[in-house]
Amino acid sequence: MGFGLIPLRALKKQVESAQQSGAAAVSAAGAAHLAVREAARARVDEQVARVVVLSERPQWPPLITPHLSHDRQDRIFDAMTQHASAQVGREELAFPERADQLMWFEARSVVTNEGRSTARIRIVGDGEFTAGESPLLPGETIAVPPVASEWRSDRSYLLREHVLRPGRSALFRWAASNTVTGWTVDGAEGGAPRAGVSLEVFDSAAHGVIDTVKLEVRARPLVAVPLRTGHWALADTPAEVDVIVWAVTRRYLAEEPLPQ
Repeated sequence: MGFGLIPLRALKKQVESAQQSGAAAVSAAGAAHLAVREAARARVDEQVARVVVLSERPQWPPLITPHLSHDRQDRIFDAMTQHASAQVGREELAFPERADQLMWFEARSVVTNEGRSTARIRIVGDGEFTAGESPLLPGETIAVPPVASEWRSDRSYLLREHVLRPGRSALFRWAASNTVTGWTVDGAEGGAPRAGVSLEVFDSAAHGVIDTVKLEVRARPLVAVPLRTGHWALADTPAEVDVIVWAVTRRYLAEEPLPQ
């Protein structure tokens, strides 16, 4: 029996050695694939649009539109909605009567194309590009970038695409909207409630990219009224009202499978 175990042990070592060699080959192939992918990405990154987004602090106090709920079909920056909105005052907001009304912050941001190619940009959410000045670019009057296409048959500002050439900046305003109740409930990850929009950037190159920049207002605009259950009021100071501009997330179109 002892002599019979020797070939078995040798065979076992051969199998283990083959498995290790196979694993090493798979690992090497994976590393080579990653290296090729990163090199391709680097070449794309050198040629495509690259945006930088800066934001001013949101307007304080927030605004409230009594006849709108969060699932509204109206556009916040339409003239009629603006006319029906007012800044939140010192009155108490009683639940459930006021719980589903729309409360929103207006914020202004600037996007600059620091890349080599022209970008097509649009706001996903309630926002529009405007002309004007911003302390983020002192001494400059910013024009509305040219319109590239209309996504909606009613020709509203929602989802309208604009063209942003290299070295140019654009000013846009956007709404961070939620129900009155929503601004009293902590976010899913904890911390103050959040709401906002996203900026999508499309490169015109054949093997380009799609960049997404998420913008959110993080705020606790309301405080519970002592000794009055279900009553909320505007906070005395905007101590916890900030804009978060998230890092750009990039999709490489050449890496995605072709549609069937």
